[in-house]
Amino acid sequence: MNKKWLVLLILSLALIAGGCAAAPGSDMAQPQMVEVEKIAAAPEESVYVASDVDDTLAIATQDRMIIYTVDMEIIVKDTVATLSQVENLSVEMGGFVSESSSWKDEGQLRARVTLRVPADRLDESLARVRDLALDIERESRDSDDVTDDFTDLEARLRTKRAYEEELLELLETRQEATGDTEAILEVYRELTRIRGEIEQIQGRMNSLSNLAAMATIHLVLTPDALMQPITVGTWQPQGTARQAVRALINALQFVVDATIWILIFMVPMLIVILLPLFLIFRAIFKWRRKRRQPAA
Repeated sequence: MNKKWLVLLILSLALIAGGCAAAPGSDMAQPQMVEVEKIAAAPEESVYVASDVDDTLAIATQDRMIIYTVDMEIIVKDTVATLSQVENLSVEMGGFVSESSSWKDEGQLRARVTLRVPADRLDESLARVRDLALDIERESRDSDDVTDDFTDLEARLRTKRAYEEELLELLETRQEATGDTEAILEVYRELTRIRGEIEQIQGRMNSLSNLAAMATIHLVLTPDALMQPITVGTWQPQGTARQAVRALINALQFVVDATIWILIFMVPMLIVILLPLFLIFRAIFKWRRKRRQPAA
């Protein structure tokens, strides 16, 4: 009988212990579920931020500020007619002529014109210019990436404007609190200086933006008459003139080279050789003069 009661007592204690263990477990289940929900929500937020970073990098890569400059010389049939066509072409492309000049060369008219066309239509504009040419004497393109310079200017501008706001607040505080004229003038002078720097930075940024938005084409128009060889029978005077110029250049080069050799090499060598001889002869002369004096 005692054994039965002992068994029942042990079973009761086991059931009570199990119930107590289950109760705390149910209480801890809720915080664990909350943490899981937070972790589950976190990836969505992190993906969104990463997407924003990727978009920013993509935009930064696409929006590079590049200044394009093209130098070109073309051979044309009629300089005046081609110049007019080039000017109309720049307007048609959405640009303008920033500079134009013409002059006579051996009785033939040549011209130089600078076109500004939208950067995104540069290739189209160059193709149209090539169509106007009989031949292309030379062509070169230069691109200057000023993105980093522009970004640096933006950062400097933000810093200067923040400093300007601080100066404005300080100026207002001193005017209301102290009324000290000298202190107010000092802040005003600093404010004037910082505004001047802001204007300079803003002007440089505007200049870079304009240069990047509009490509520059420096174009020289040469009539084909100047490119034709001048011949009289089998005699070509331009060949003779070329030989004469080459001979003159060679002669001048020889004279200049000889002068350089004389000044840099010969003169120091003569000084090194003649100076000791001069000192020796002078010593001998003095020695002979001293020997003659006692005899006299």
